[in-house]
Amino acid sequence: MSIIKAKRGFTLVELLVVIAIIAILIALITVAAGMMLDKAKSTKDMGNQRTLGQATFSHATDHNGKLLHPRTGPEEPPSQDSTQSQIDRMWVAAYGQDANGDNRLVNQGGDYIEMKSALEEGAAFPYIGSVMAYQSPMDPTIGDVDEFEVGNSFTNDRIRSYSLNAFVGVEWGADDRTFYRDFPPLRLKFQGKAWRSTETLSQIPQPSETMCSIGEQDSWGRNGHGWLVFTRQDGAPIWVDFPAFWDGRNVNMSFVDGSTGSITLESDLVEQKWLDHGHNYSPSLDGDDYEHMKDFQKLKKVILPGVEGIGSILDR
Repeated sequence: MSIIKAKRGFTLVELLVVIAIIAILIALITVAAGMMLDKAKSTKDMGNQRTLGQATFSHATDHNGKLLHPRTGPEEPPSQDSTQSQIDRMWVAAYGQDANGDNRLVNQGGDYIEMKSALEEGAAFPYIGSVMAYQSPMDPTIGDVDEFEVGNSFTNDRIRSYSLNAFVGVEWGADDRTFYRDFPPLRLKFQGKAWRSTETLSQIPQPSETMCSIGEQDSWGRNGHGWLVFTRQDGAPIWVDFPAFWDGRNVNMSFVDGSTGSITLESDLVEQKWLDHGHNYSPSLDGDDYEHMKDFQKLKKVILPGVEGIGSILDR
């Protein structure tokens, strides 16, 4: 006589255990996929910035050593004293009219918005070749490039994620403001040394250590002109601009020689301090500001290092 054995099914507890294991695996896969996506975006961002750094270097090769200019338009009246040489080298042309006679910079509800032509007709574009290279995949604030045409309604006011170092490619001072040309004591003159021009590649003491481009998410909208942190005459640091926190505390950048790198900042709070102080945050050595001061020092080192007798251009 044969004996037929009943097949034993899963108990409720066993089913719950299996479901829990599957849920954990799905969660792990989701986290891993998210990390891989973030890594891919950061890699693409770094690639964009490498393109910007190499564009600056290539421009110098083709123009008697002269680097791209960090401004995005000439100074406006009554101080419209940007030279033609400076204007010709401005990496983004967010001023005047484009080849079709349309404005490259449009005012919509009080916000100035760069058109696609501002990028395509800037001095950097022949070396970059794609408007997409101006946009970081990590930047949540930018719009579709095809949206930025005169006559459209703009859902975003930013087409561009990056800025160039305000201290590189200039003749008089940060962003070549006439202020620095006309008032030499405020032209970063200290320790008996007047800050020299960085118009040409040969005038950059350490190209591989000098920041060329950086991601910037300006709270005032578009990234106008060069990226800048500053040191007052009394030595106090000032965050005029702030790097974009798109990758945690990690800040990608390119260097003047075309290479890339990153800096990891210490504090998550410095951005809010900067916002609270309206682009004029000066950290102290007291309390929470100590971490902010350390972050300032990290960025100061890549603004313009290696100046003879000084170190960084912002050292006192």
